[in-house]
Amino acid sequence: MGVVERAVRDTGWAVLGVAGAFAGIRVMEAFRPDVVDDSGVPEDQAGLTELPRAYFFSAGAIVASPALTAAPLPRVCAPLGLAVQVGSIGLRVWAMRTLRGHYARTLRVVDGQPVVRDGPYRFVRHPGYLGVLLLWAGAALTARNAVAPVLALTAVGTAYGRRMDAEDALLRRDLPGYAEYAATTGRVLPRPSTIRAATRPT
Repeated sequence: MGVVERAVRDTGWAVLGVAGAFAGIRVMEAFRPDVVDDSGVPEDQAGLTELPRAYFFSAGAIVASPALTAAPLPRVCAPLGLAVQVGSIGLRVWAMRTLRGHYARTLRVVDGQPVVRDGPYRFVRHPGYLGVLLLWAGAALTARNAVAPVLALTAVGTAYGRRMDAEDALLRRDLPGYAEYAATTGRVLPRPSTIRAATRPT
């Protein structure tokens, strides 16, 4: 297959992956449970405006990357990326359903809010954000070029990193028991000790 034919084919996959990312976000929002209180705090607002910019930058980088001839990825990465996207939606929905009425769009702590350690929160502190990162990682894989995952995860990861910084600071300050939970549980990557504890027979 020639360079042009491959670029056209991979661009088609990349467009499908980007469409899957935006559709996945819509699906995630559709499954969001009603929240106890969705009023936020000032430190939350900058992160909310940064996320759409990261999404659209990533979308452009993913669709454009098949034109590059350097750093190609194996053909299996395209369908693998779509499978990662499906799994990421499942992870986000699992996280939302586990938090139930406490999964808000804004950063806040309400009276009686617990530190949740069930479901995916046994492994990581921010499985919902991890779900979105995986959604865009899957989209980037469909382009079959290593440049796409680097750019997409840098953009989306930076935006969510700042949001997680603000959220962790708020929860450490206002949610009793969160500091102890954070000390033993990774942000988006499970720690070996956490995996062992979570999978140990009871």
